[in-house]
Amino acid sequence: LTQKECDILISQFETSSQHPGCIIYEDRIQLKPDWKQCVQLSDAKFSDNSIISNILWTAVNNNWNKYQKEYPLSRRGKVDDEYSFKKFEKEDDGYKAWHCEADSPGTAKRVVVWSFYLNNAKSGTEMLYYPNIRARMGRCVFFPAAWTHYHRSCIPNKGLKYYVSGWISYE
Repeated sequence: LTQKECDILISQFETSSQHPGCIIYEDRIQLKPDWKQCVQLSDAKFSDNSIISNILWTAVNNNWNKYQKEYPLSRRGKVDDEYSFKKFEKEDDGYKAWHCEADSPGTAKRVVVWSFYLNNAKSGTEMLYYPNIRARMGRCVFFPAAWTHYHRSCIPNKGLKYYVSGWISYE
C-alpha cells in the first residue's frame, strides 16, 4: 500500500464504528482481553463497498495473484468477505496468545493469512517458528493459516500500530 492509501485507511478507521477486540473461542465470538486487547473496526467486510474495503480489495487481490505465482496451491483459494482492522495503542494491547488462523471448526477452511501494516510501528508480529515480522507502513505479508505458523503480537506493544488482516479460504 502507498503512504496515501495507508493515511486514508487510518483516517477512515478513526471515523468508523469500532468495538473492543474479540476472538473466536470455543466456537463463539468472545471478549478475552488477556488474549487479545485492541480496538477494531465493527463489521469489516469487503461486501460493504466502503472506501476501506475498496482500497484493501484491490491490494489484497494484486498481492494474492503475486503470491499464487510464487506458491501455487493445488486448489484456488478465495478471499474471505470478512477481515479484521485493528488498532493497538497501549502497552498491554495486542493479540497476546499464540494462535494460528485455522484452529477451530469455524476457521478450518482458512489456508492463507494476508495482512497489512499501516504505519511504521515499533511492534510487529512475533512468529513462533520463523523470524519476526517488522511493522512497516504499507507492508503486505502472506503466510499459511495452519499450525506451522503460530504467531502473536510482539509483547509488550510499543506505541501505536494499525494492522489489517484477513484470510484466503477454500470454498
